[in-house]
Amino acid sequence: MKVKSELVVSRIIEGYGFEGFETRKTREGEDFKVYVTVWTKDKVTIGDSVEVTGDLTAKVDSYTGKDNQPKTKVSLNINDPVVKTAEAPF
Repeated sequence: MKVKSELVVSRIIEGYGFEGFETRKTREGEDFKVYVTVWTKDKVTIGDSVEVTGDLTAKVDSYTGKDNQPKTKVSLNINDPVVKTAEAPF
């Protein structure tokens, strides 16, 4: 599925891409962050605001948490992205 998302870069994955987030609101009006990994060779910097268009995939991962209990999470990824950085106003 093709998606278009505005993300803030939160982590660089050297040689592979970056992780970014967008802030959304719950029904109760509380903010929460949705993290997405973008697989690209494009250079970005932590804190950059970027617009990303590409193929969205989701994968369910299972792992053991710090409390030694089984956990499950959904990893969101954008493949074959087109990344545009925000231009600074002059």
